[in-house]
Amino acid sequence: MTKTKIIFFGNEQLAQGIKAKPFIFDAIIESPDFEICALILTTPNHRKPYPIEKSAKSANIPVYFSTNNAEILDIIAKYNAPVAILASFGKIIPNQIIEAFPCGIINVHPSLLPKYRGTTPIETALLNGDTTTGTSVMRLAEKMDAGPILAQKTIEIAPEDTKQSLYEKLAQLSADELLRVLPAIVAKNAPEAAQNEAQAVFTAKLTKDLSEFEPSLKTALTLSNEIRAYAGFPKTKTTFLGIPCTITAAHASDTPATALDPKCADGKYLVIDRLIPENSKEMDATSFINGHKK
Repeated sequence: MTKTKIIFFGNEQLAQGIKAKPFIFDAIIESPDFEICALILTTPNHRKPYPIEKSAKSANIPVYFSTNNAEILDIIAKYNAPVAILASFGKIIPNQIIEAFPCGIINVHPSLLPKYRGTTPIETALLNGDTTTGTSVMRLAEKMDAGPILAQKTIEIAPEDTKQSLYEKLAQLSADELLRVLPAIVAKNAPEAAQNEAQAVFTAKLTKDLSEFEPSLKTALTLSNEIRAYAGFPKTKTTFLGIPCTITAAHASDTPATALDPKCADGKYLVIDRLIPENSKEMDATSFINGHKK
């Protein structure tokens, strides 16, 4: 059986500061029905290759770096693929490129659109303390994250989920949903549903200044959500016992557990569960205190 050709756009890094295993890309490679014939990225990561590049190299898939529309159209013409998949490309795709594919470009987005459009849907769900989120498979449109929905799936957010763990859940879910609906997309008989623009919620980019730790100004729950959402980048940083530290896990409580736990703006305490002291490995709060007693 002849496999359907696919061009893949993007590095699949669905959140900032994560270890981005390419779940979607790898799932398509392993599919008996589809073949990725080219990977298109915007710019190289000069520090080290994206994980998706390594997957492409292992599968002998050509990798292209371009933001030039004419160059991208030439690549599309070379492979004659009927459909493309996009996940974290980092550039608005114009209609001339979308229309170059008979079945369009399919975008995978880790939220239940129209909620959480933009670059930080995973982080925003954690910051807001949401208990559910999900994935959306949609037809790409020029307006960001606004195309018609082809498939959606909801999952629960566990209290212990961090950005990394939630990314892994959503990326795997996205891969499953995409492969489920892709045959109907290629056959041009997949049902679509327009998004309700009145319900659109947009997310904001993360910046380094968000790493500032401010227990006197925020509730314990807000801080614990920030620690989960900012893991990897921009991180939650403070100083304990004179040592710069990154807090990696914490929870709100009515009472403190150790001397590290600050009282917050709502009168509750943020219990520091785990942290990374500067130039050291991750440890629990008790180990940190015992190791730095004077």
